[in-house]
Amino acid sequence: MIKLHSVDLSESFTHLYLLPVSDLHIGDPACDLEKFFRYREWIESVPNAYIMMNGDIMDSATKNSVGDVYTATMKPGDQLALAVKIFTPVKDRILAVISGNHENRIKRETGIDVCQILAQELNSYYAGDEIYLKLRFGRWRRNGKPMVYTIYATHGWGSGRTAGSKVNNLQKLADIAIADVYIASHTHFMTAHQDIILIPDLRNGYMVPLKRTFVSSGAFVGRSGYAVRSGYKFAKMGSPRIRLEGKEKKDVHVSI
Repeated sequence: MIKLHSVDLSESFTHLYLLPVSDLHIGDPACDLEKFFRYREWIESVPNAYIMMNGDIMDSATKNSVGDVYTATMKPGDQLALAVKIFTPVKDRILAVISGNHENRIKRETGIDVCQILAQELNSYYAGDEIYLKLRFGRWRRNGKPMVYTIYATHGWGSGRTAGSKVNNLQKLADIAIADVYIASHTHFMTAHQDIILIPDLRNGYMVPLKRTFVSSGAFVGRSGYAVRSGYKFAKMGSPRIRLEGKEKKDVHVSI
C-alpha cells in the first residue's frame, strides 16, 4: 500500500498558489538564479503561495554523466550548499522535495542521496522519486469543510523534441494514479492542459465528472552546452503558478 502524504494548511485561505520549482541546474553556467530570486521574492510576499521542489535543482555533473564537469561553475558539494542557502528564506513554504535525474547521478555513483540531504537541511518532507499528496486548506462555503485536493508529482522523463511528445508523456501520469493535479518536469517545457473523466459514485449511484489538470514545469537554466550541441530549443524559464480554489468551489487554474 502506498500512503498519501497529507498536508493541512490554513482554513482562512480562500485560494492557494502552488509553484512547481524544478530544473535550476545549479552549477551549470547557464543557471539563471536572478530569475529564481524574482519568483522567490513573489512567494515571500504572498502568504498563500507554496513550493514543490520537483527535481534537478542541482546539475550534479559527474565524469560518467552527460554533463560536463569541466565547465561546471562549482563542485557538487558547493551546489548543495547553495541550494540550501537560496531556498532557506522560503523553507516553510516547501510542501515536498522530489529527486531529479541529475541528482540521481550522484546517488548511482556514490550511494549519497543529495536531495534527501537537501530536504533534511530545509526541514522539508522528502518524497523520493514521486509524491501522492493530499492537500487540505480553506473552507468550502457549501458545507464548511476544508477543500481537499489530490496531487501526483514526479520529476518526469522523456527525450522527445516535439511539443506533442512532451504533452503525451505528461498525460501518461494519469495511468499511474487518479488525482486532481498532475505535475512533471524534466523537459524544460512549460505547459498545462485539462481533461474530464467520469468516476463512479457507488454510494449514490452516479457517474461523477472529475476535472484533471496536467502541469509541466519550466526551468531556470538557459540554452548552452549540451542543449546547444544537441539542437534543443530555447525554453521558457520560470515556473507555472497553479491556483487552487478554497472557498466557492473546487477548481484549478494555471498561469504560465
